[in-house]
Amino acid sequence: MTRAMTPQTRQTKAKGKAASPAPRREAGSESRIDQSSIEAVDRAGRILFALAASPRESSLLDIANRANLSKPTAFRILATLVAEGLASQNPETASYRLGVLPLGLANSVLQSIPVQALARPVMTAIRDKVNETVVLAVREGDFRVNVESIEALNTISQTQRIGVRIPLYAGATSRVFLASMSKAEVSAYLDRTELESFSDTTIADRARLEAEIERVRQKGFALSAAEFTAGGVAVARAVKDASGAALAAMHVSIPRGRASEELIERCAAALTAGIETLERAIAA
Repeated sequence: MTRAMTPQTRQTKAKGKAASPAPRREAGSESRIDQSSIEAVDRAGRILFALAASPRESSLLDIANRANLSKPTAFRILATLVAEGLASQNPETASYRLGVLPLGLANSVLQSIPVQALARPVMTAIRDKVNETVVLAVREGDFRVNVESIEALNTISQTQRIGVRIPLYAGATSRVFLASMSKAEVSAYLDRTELESFSDTTIADRARLEAEIERVRQKGFALSAAEFTAGGVAVARAVKDASGAALAAMHVSIPRGRASEELIERCAAALTAGIETLERAIAA
């Protein structure tokens, strides 16, 4: 005989269901998920930096080697980056390059740098005096990044790549940042940095580099010849705030074949005068 369910019976069953324990996530699963997400972002970032390291298209193998990843891992990440517009693939060569989306991201970053707006008219004035390309860079950790360039009007001029991360030891502009750091900070930087030659003129010896940094401190400016960018001579100075900290660095880039001693001196003088004007505007 089937018994009718009384209100008390239904209430007891409802309480029993409510009291049933909810499924519990295994201990440590959230931390594993978080770690996996961090690793995925890290790998995607390494792929993007590997793409940015070359102005030309890169093969899957080249990208994987630069990012220190296996080819299958690099391939999977690249497929996602292509789908999101962060990278693009040439269907004929199967090679990759950065997509168009980073251009919008870069523009947002550039617009957020206060010193850039003040620097642009000063850079134009320097360019007009010497008719050579003038470039503004900011520091990003152990690297510097060119964020603005006013091109020379000469038929043959030195074009600078914007947005590429360049090590702080390579080139005149990089070294003015190092020269603005304390000796202890420079020593710590060199301890953690492998000095790699990008050309036959790159200073990749620690003792020579330390001596050059000290020379920059004493002279107030730096010189370099094709250490990172082929074919160019650079004259660079730091742009400092009222406390003496380097907010940015500016350099004049000259094609090597036109870099006479007289022109280098004129560029150094124009750069010094322009940066003094910029620093007064920053302090105002």
